[in-house]
Amino acid sequence: MSIKFLYDRQKIAITYGEQKISYADVIKYVNFYSDFLDIEKGDRSALMMENRPESIFSFFSIWARKGIAISLDAGYTVDQLAYVLGDSEPKYLFVSNKTKEVAEAANSKLNNAIKIINVDELQMPADYKIKQEEFSNDSNEDVAVLVYTSGTTGNPKGVMITYENIETNMAGVRAVDLVNETDVILAMLPYHHIMPLCFTLILPMYLGVPIVLLTEISSASLLKTLQENRVTVIVGVPRVWEMLDKAIMTKINQSSVAKFMFKLASKTNSMSIRKMLFSKVHKQFGGHIRLMVSGGAKIDKNILEDFRTMGFRAIQGYGMTETAPIIAFNVPGRERSDSVGEVIPNVEVKIADDGEVLVKGKNVMKGYYKNEAATKEAFDAEGWFHTGDLGKMDGKYLIIIGRKKEMIVLPNGKNIDPNDIEAEIMKNTDLIKEIAVTEYNEQLVAIIYPDFEKLQAQQIVNIKDAIKWEVIDKYNVTAPNYKKIHDIKIIKQELPKTRLGKIRRFMLKDLLEDKVEAPEKKVEKKVIEVPSEIKEKYDIINKYITERYNKDIDLDSHIELDLGFDSLDIVEFMNFLNSTFDIEIVEQDFVDHKTISDIIKLVEEKSGITNEKVVEKVDKNENLKKIIDSDSDVKLPPSAKYAKVLKFLFSPLFKFYFRYKYSGKENLGEGAGIIVGNHQSYLDAFMLNNAFTYKELSNNYYIATALHFKSKTMKYLAGNGNIILVDANRNLKNTLQAAAKVLKSGKKLLIFPEGARTRDGQLQEFKKTFAILAQELNVPIYPFVLKGAYEAFPYNKKFPKRYDISVQFLEKIDPQNKTVEELVEETKDKIAKNYY
Repeated sequence: MSIKFLYDRQKIAITYGEQKISYADVIKYVNFYSDFLDIEKGDRSALMMENRPESIFSFFSIWARKGIAISLDAGYTVDQLAYVLGDSEPKYLFVSNKTKEVAEAANSKLNNAIKIINVDELQMPADYKIKQEEFSNDSNEDVAVLVYTSGTTGNPKGVMITYENIETNMAGVRAVDLVNETDVILAMLPYHHIMPLCFTLILPMYLGVPIVLLTEISSASLLKTLQENRVTVIVGVPRVWEMLDKAIMTKINQSSVAKFMFKLASKTNSMSIRKMLFSKVHKQFGGHIRLMVSGGAKIDKNILEDFRTMGFRAIQGYGMTETAPIIAFNVPGRERSDSVGEVIPNVEVKIADDGEVLVKGKNVMKGYYKNEAATKEAFDAEGWFHTGDLGKMDGKYLIIIGRKKEMIVLPNGKNIDPNDIEAEIMKNTDLIKEIAVTEYNEQLVAIIYPDFEKLQAQQIVNIKDAIKWEVIDKYNVTAPNYKKIHDIKIIKQELPKTRLGKIRRFMLKDLLEDKVEAPEKKVEKKVIEVPSEIKEKYDIINKYITERYNKDIDLDSHIELDLGFDSLDIVEFMNFLNSTFDIEIVEQDFVDHKTISDIIKLVEEKSGITNEKVVEKVDKNENLKKIIDSDSDVKLPPSAKYAKVLKFLFSPLFKFYFRYKYSGKENLGEGAGIIVGNHQSYLDAFMLNNAFTYKELSNNYYIATALHFKSKTMKYLAGNGNIILVDANRNLKNTLQAAAKVLKSGKKLLIFPEGARTRDGQLQEFKKTFAILAQELNVPIYPFVLKGAYEAFPYNKKFPKRYDISVQFLEKIDPQNKTVEELVEETKDKIAKNYY
């Protein structure tokens, strides 16, 4: 048997923005692209690019030459691509301008063994004559595609999918008329995934269903495309449906009429009535949507039910890369929200004794490419493929319970082995004893048990910041987006583990939500009675923390891990202790004293005062104001001469290379003020300096992280460039006093409140120091927005590229009658509105 996968149906095949490409045009381009391939049957060739018509031409040109097609992730790093290319050994690789650089770098690691074809450099002659009008495969037993998927070892495995595997899936779709040639299908998922490859490329071309390709991945582009094209079928991953459902339901819940209509719709089974009630939503989606399909990961059944209540046929399916991909799907009209659907024809499913879903049938892969060991491991002696999922059958419906193994499946369909990420992070640090990576609220979170002795040895006061920036951030910079850690939780005890030392991953969610206290067993936390000799000091500290932070404490409470103190909180707490107990402790004392018990011991060691004196002073509610208001003898940098030299040296570079511009400088008033903005790159301070005159530079002071000024030379430059260095572990109090001295002198302070350059071009959390200074000293905040610096000089690049950069100074923010939190929020919002 063979499949005629491409012939002229005398209709439009692909829509891409304004482009309308007919089947005849596709055939012409497939002929043209195949001319560049000197391959024989069974040879491998690959494509690596964004979804676009050329990716379809590239794919089918490989099939036209009887080759095995490999559709690769356009987001691969150089090392990832080099591994996959080294494993699959394709003769050719189709790329675009966007992927060419990574492809060439990976190819160079393989001694340039692969011929790279850039589709953006191909120009078909106007008089080009086609050689072939129809395309078919030779045998359905032949391998059609190699699809790379991450395995438990961390290295991607090449899944050999035959034409028969694909045909079985297409036959299952046709058997229930899921889609037909009267439909128009939207392709928004990347073609390196088996699901979109089969169901938004191969199947529609085979069935004669027009494909609409998204020109960019965004909700605005999605809705615009739906409204401009007669799309009837959308295939998406859960994250897409979650995003849309959230947006729609938010609007519905804001209107009592809409909420009533939604409730009314849920009471009727008539899809036509539901559709009528929510005709506005249907119009937003173009007015022609017949079917919404979710796959790639488990979806919350409530989301499917929301869409059905609004009159949409929303279904989910289930499958794997190794099953090309469908094992089961819900048939419209008899779908169930709690089930992944009915098993497709020519496929058998069996539930093993341990609950694992086993599959046998014509959809199951031939095996893993060049990996007999992995293939043997995937199949049992009777030929059943082991999915690694736990499930059960309810009549003819398959219900998936969860993963048997530890693999994390994100809502975007990505499969992640947490062990690989954990190993990658651990190999680059000695500050962590144990780490567990898990998914929480649709993001990867790392739970970390630090090496407290190492932290103490390195004199680290703020544990979370140290691990976040010195460990996790360094990993995130090189990790692909879907493997980045979005949040961390530091714990005081070992991770919950089995006796063999394996992490009990099912307990991680409870650990994140503070529902478990002990690593091996759930034991009730013992309440330690406060000894009478320290009770008065304990009560004073307890009162301060309760009133200031609304937190409950006990003697074991860790000021950072339990109470959530950051560097500023520690300085404020230190000042409270000093003024209340007439002692002199410094930030470094908190390296060795992090629990309430230890802090009371520290106070006892430093203090010789009576209880009466303590009681007298406790109600003064001392805070950072005392530090800021104090007449400190802290010395400011003596001059700004190197800031002026650098302005002189860099001005031509900024003007001619970066085409630098600044605007809104008239918004900066005379006298004291805090200039606050987003932090994009190493260029930022130089960009700001170029907006000021040499005279103004003498009155401008920067606050910068001491980490970047470690050497004597750098410290000297900072001291003669009006740069005040901040070290959260050592001299934050002095930094605050120096900053206050600048402002009291009627000069300006420039701060990047994110504390570090952006890693992804997005705004990060704003630290509150600038707002505290503005509020306490009643000086205005002058927000500014930097643009282009991230694109010109992103975090992980060594040299900047040419790109237009600019600084825009915004209208000032008056601190009067505003809380610190309100000032932080208002400043960030103002910058964000002008940045995005």
